[in-house]
Amino acid sequence: MSLPQNLKPYYVEWLGSEAEKATQKNEKLGAVYAKALENLKSHESALVHPNELLAIKGIGNRIKNVLKDRLHSFCRETGFEPPPDPQLVVSNVENRQRTKIRSLQDDTQADERPKKKRRYVPKRRSGGYAILLALLECNSSRQGSSKSEIVNLASKYCDHPFHSNPTSRDFHSAWSAVKTLLARELLIEEGRPKRYILTKEGEEMAHTLKKTDDITFEDEAAYQIRLGADSAGNNSNDIDGENEVTADYSALIEATQPHRLPGMFQSFQTKTAAVQVDSNANKPRTLAGGVNTKLPPADVPTNKPTSPSRGTKDNIVRARWNGISYEVWEPNSYEILLVIDHREVKSKSEREFFANQLREKGVMVETRQLSLSDILWVARNKITKRECVLDFMLERKRLDDFAMSIMDNRFVEQKNRLKKTGCRNVFYLVEDIASDTAVKMADAIRTAVWVTIIYNEFHVKRTKNPDDTVNWLKGMTSVIENNYAQKSVLVMSPRDLKSQDDYLDTLQKFRVQFERANNLECCQRFDCFQEIMDKGSLMTVKELFLRALMVNKGVSLEKAISIQAKFPTLCALLKAYRNCDSDEKGKNLLADALKCEPGTRKVGKALSETLWKTFGKR
Repeated sequence: MSLPQNLKPYYVEWLGSEAEKATQKNEKLGAVYAKALENLKSHESALVHPNELLAIKGIGNRIKNVLKDRLHSFCRETGFEPPPDPQLVVSNVENRQRTKIRSLQDDTQADERPKKKRRYVPKRRSGGYAILLALLECNSSRQGSSKSEIVNLASKYCDHPFHSNPTSRDFHSAWSAVKTLLARELLIEEGRPKRYILTKEGEEMAHTLKKTDDITFEDEAAYQIRLGADSAGNNSNDIDGENEVTADYSALIEATQPHRLPGMFQSFQTKTAAVQVDSNANKPRTLAGGVNTKLPPADVPTNKPTSPSRGTKDNIVRARWNGISYEVWEPNSYEILLVIDHREVKSKSEREFFANQLREKGVMVETRQLSLSDILWVARNKITKRECVLDFMLERKRLDDFAMSIMDNRFVEQKNRLKKTGCRNVFYLVEDIASDTAVKMADAIRTAVWVTIIYNEFHVKRTKNPDDTVNWLKGMTSVIENNYAQKSVLVMSPRDLKSQDDYLDTLQKFRVQFERANNLECCQRFDCFQEIMDKGSLMTVKELFLRALMVNKGVSLEKAISIQAKFPTLCALLKAYRNCDSDEKGKNLLADALKCEPGTRKVGKALSETLWKTFGKR
C-alpha cells in the first residue's frame, strides 16, 4: 500500500500535538513550534517526504526529524510504505547516467581540462579592499609605503578597525588581510622597516576597485595625472623622488640658500668665514664669534653631490646620502605632537587621565602603542602628515614600580634599549608615591638614580603626583616647541636596517655629516622607530642569549655578560652542561667558571644551580 499524495494534514496534526508538549516544557520552545505550525498551515503545495518540510520557514532539522519519526510510526501501524526521498531518487538516476557515460569514454581523456582557478577579488569594505585602495592613493607602486601610512589612508575604506583590541576579544584586525594579498601576489614586502609595494596585478586590481565603486581620492587630480602618464608609457615620478640625487652637507647648503629656503642655515653661513681648518689635526679651529664645527671622518663616503630635488607640491627638499633617502622640513612646516603610550595610565578607572588633562591645557596629544618609552615628542609635517621622532623621550615610573624594576633587572635592560635610540634627551620621571617596597629599597633607588645621571647621562625628574607630572609635561612641551621654532628637521627614511645597532649607526653618521649648525636636527621616521625599536624586533643572537639568561631571577645584566664571556652562545652553554659527568658538576659549572670575576659579576652556588635546572637538567 502507498501513502496519500498529500501528507500535509497529517503533518499539521502531528506538529500541533508536538507544539502542545513543547509549550508545557518551555514557553519559548512552544512559541517556536507554534510559529512553525502557522507557517505549515499556510503552505499551499503538497507535502509527502519530511525533507520537503525544510522549505517552510521556521521548520529546521529538529522539527523535521520529529515529524519524520511520527511518519515512520504511522507507517508501521497502518502498513503503509514510507515515501522515498525525491532527492535521493534523482541523484541515483544521475549517478547511473554518469556511470554509463564514463564507461563509453577513454579514461585518459577524462578530466583532461584543468580546473580554472577563480580570480581573487577582495570583498567590498574589507581589509584587503582598503589596503589596495590606500596603496593606490598614496602612489606606492614604485616606492612602497609603511604600515602606518597605509593604515592612515585605508581606515576610511574599511568597516573594520586596523588595530586589534584584546580587551574586547578582538584579536584580529583588518590588517591581517595583508597576508592574503601577499599570498595572492598582489603585494610584495621588502626591506626593514617593512615597505609594501603593489605588483602589476595588484595595481590593476586597485584600479578596478576604484572604478567599480566610483571612489574619488582626496587628491584626485594627482591620481589622474599619474594614470595618464602611465598610460602614455612614461614613468610617473613619485613625490619621494625616484630620481633622487646623492647630496651631502655641501650640496644641501647650495640647495638651501636663503633666497630658495628662507631662514635655513643663515646663521651658519654668516659664521663659517670665521672658521679656519687646522690641516695637521683635520679639525676646525674656531675663532672669536665663530661656530664650533666638526668635519666628517675620512671614511664616510661622500660622492660628488648634485643639487637635491625639491617637491613641486609640498616644497620639501629631498635627496639621498650614503644610500639612504632623506628630506628636510623647514621651520613652521611641521607641528609638535606629544605621544603617550596607551598603557600609561593613572589608575584602572582613569586610563585617559594624562591625555585628557594635557588636552585641557592646550597640548596637542595622542595616545598610541609605543614600542619603547612611555612618552615621546613627534614632529608631524603639516602637508604630507609624515612623522619623525624628535630628540626627546620620557620614561615615567611610580616610585614603587621604579623599585620593582631595579629588583627584576627591567631597569637596566630598559636603559640599554633607550641608549640604542640615539636620543640625546632621555628623561626618567619618578612620581614620589610612598610604598613599603620603596622604603626598604631607599639606598638602591638612590644609587640607581645617580648611576642613571652620571653614567647613562639621562635626566631624572621627580614629581609629587600625577597632577604635578601633567604640569611638568605641559611646561616641557612648551620648551620643546620653542626649541624647534627656528630649527629645520632632516628626516631619514632607511630601507634596509639589519639590527637595532644599525638604526643607531645610521643616525650617528647623518649627525656627523649634517648637524654642523644648531638649526638642523637629524631624526628617524616614526614608523621606522616603531618597527625597529620593538622589544623583539631585529635582535641579535647575542641579545637573545642575554635576555634568556636574565629571565632567571637573580641574573643581572653584569652577571649575564660575564656568563656570555665564558660561553658566547646558548649552544656553547648547553654543550658544557652535556659534558658534565655528574649533576653535581653541572650545578657548580657556572659558579666555578666565574669564581675569579669581581663581586657583582660572580655567580653563587644557588644561582648556578638555578641556571643548571633551567638549561642543563635533563
